[in-house]
Amino acid sequence: MTVSVHGQPGELWSLWKKTSSARPRARVLVDAGLNKSFSAAELTIQAESIVLGCRWPATGAVAWQLSNGADWLAVFLATQLAGVAAMPLDPGLNPAQGRSLARRLGASHWWNGIKLQPLGPPFRRWAGVSLIKISSGTTHAPKALPCTARHLVADYTHIRAGMGLRKSDINLGLIPFGHSYGLGNLILPLLCDGLPLITAAAYTITQVRDWIMAHQPTVFPGVPLHFRLLQQSLGSDHLGHLRLLISAGAPLPAEIAQAFYARFGRRLHNFYGSSETGGICYDRTGRIALAGGAVGKRLPGVKVSLLRGRVAVKSPAVIGPGGRRVLQDHGSWDEKGELLLAGRAGRVANISGRKVALAEIARVLRSCNNVSDVWCSVGRRNHGDYVACAVETSASTATLATFAAASLPAWKRPRILLTLPAFPRTARGKIDARALRRLLRLPAVS
Repeated sequence: MTVSVHGQPGELWSLWKKTSSARPRARVLVDAGLNKSFSAAELTIQAESIVLGCRWPATGAVAWQLSNGADWLAVFLATQLAGVAAMPLDPGLNPAQGRSLARRLGASHWWNGIKLQPLGPPFRRWAGVSLIKISSGTTHAPKALPCTARHLVADYTHIRAGMGLRKSDINLGLIPFGHSYGLGNLILPLLCDGLPLITAAAYTITQVRDWIMAHQPTVFPGVPLHFRLLQQSLGSDHLGHLRLLISAGAPLPAEIAQAFYARFGRRLHNFYGSSETGGICYDRTGRIALAGGAVGKRLPGVKVSLLRGRVAVKSPAVIGPGGRRVLQDHGSWDEKGELLLAGRAGRVANISGRKVALAEIARVLRSCNNVSDVWCSVGRRNHGDYVACAVETSASTATLATFAAASLPAWKRPRILLTLPAFPRTARGKIDARALRRLLRLPAVS
């Protein structure tokens, strides 16, 4: 089929056409939830049909909300064929929230599942942009991060070399396609090397166990919650052909890595990155995850340094001037050259005239036995600050309060301390800060 579009097809479409033309009948996506598979040629035809049926903006951005599956891929490929920027949004938002966010971030059109709908001015012109990542919004409102094809391909090049991905690999794609982690570990491997995807819009952990055995994926990029649930699930202690299990999106507690290894004999590999930079560090051996603490060594092609204690990254994948960005994460190097993270910069409370770094309080609470994660924030009452903390732990609140009293001076102790067996988490695997703020009765952050 020959498709004529107003814009020039993008570089990612050219990559896909080269990959799909080499093996057009190859099964590249299996929707395990629907028990349906799709070939490269079928996805290409679906994308071309979408382009033919719509009037596409010249330099706009098309936003959409879809769960993982063939439709997501077809719309994404259609944007690349039409030469416009793709803006995939979190499918967990309700449609009204999604459209409002898309308009605020400068999208020109909305894909409603059938056709393109103009969002109306004002919208930004995104000349030369292939895809717009959306920051996680963990601490601030989500931001638009415009990526060129060069950014995305460079990130995958670093990941492929660092993780030792093979052209024979099959990815288990449960993390959202449109998030930075999903783009680098699921979508670009498909576009560049034809690595197939086993995916589903929704799933239970029992279904995941069944799909692992039925479809035999070899690589599983997941989040800590996936591996905790797998380790706790009933069934055999066999994970089929899975050879590489990657944990990112949130800190991986050593207890999860240890329990997973004890049950399945498979190591989990820490992976650290950000939406702005793509992949940064990786635990190649899986021993770091078992020991806890560090997140690994830098990926090939990525330069990592510390600037006044903050993590600075330089690579062709970095969005920003000169391919360099200083992150909010505080870090340090251990004796093996592995990166240790120590909280985020800029989070300070003023308690009776004294500056209190939330990262320090979180670090102390994490050192308590049976604590897997800590989240701290600043509240304000009667013109003064106070510290509120949520702790993911099997210990009681009284135990944590006693530990804090013994480990922190009075003015550094949390005024509000909440213990939970498991934190609420987003689809990215990150702590759901909005949910914790509600539980701690803190005001929402705009």
